[in-house]
Order: sequence, then C-alpha cells, then structure tokens
Amino acid sequence: MQKNDIKAFIDFFHDACAKIRKVKAVFERGKDGNLVKTALKKFSRRHLEMLAVWFLARKPKLQPKIGTMLSKKIMEELERKMKQPDFWKDLDAIFEKHYSRLQ
Repeated sequence: MQKNDIKAFIDFFHDACAKIRKVKAVFERGKDGNLVKTALKKFSRRHLEMLAVWFLARKPKLQPKIGTMLSKKIMEELERKMKQPDFWKDLDAIFEKHYSRLQ
C-alpha cells in the first residue's frame, strides 16, 4: 500500500459520488485518509473502489462519506452480501450502468 493509493481512492470516491449520486462527496480531512489507510490493509484499492460503487448505488439514504461507507455496520452487511452469488451480478450491473466504456 502506498500513499498515492489513499489519494487515488479518495479521488475515485469523489468522482463516483458525482457519477452515481449526482452529489458532492462529504470529506473529513485527515479522518478519511486514516480510514482509507486502514481499509487498504484489508482490501486492495480496486476492491475498495468496487465497494464504494456498491455503497453509493445501493445505500442512497446514507451520507456520501467514506466514514459511513467504512462503518462497521455497512462493512458487516457487505461481507454477508459478498457471499451471495447475486451480489457480484448486481455489482457488474452497477458498473455497466455508470462506468460503461461506451459513455
């Protein structure tokens, strides 16, 4: 894990909020970087980006914040859902909708 992975993920989250929710992400300077740094010990940056896309698309009532996405409750729900075969199809559909190469 490198420092630029943290910045790259935060930039990705910012762009994904705009693309998926059409709102600006809410950032907490310092706190978000530390949260991402900790999360990168468990997940790859690519994996975290997939989780962010799922969170932003499937949890529209929750604040568009990294701290909310990485909260214990959301992470536990995600770990349960990842074991279900439909989760990955759902994730693919979200990516196709928002990150299609044809756009």
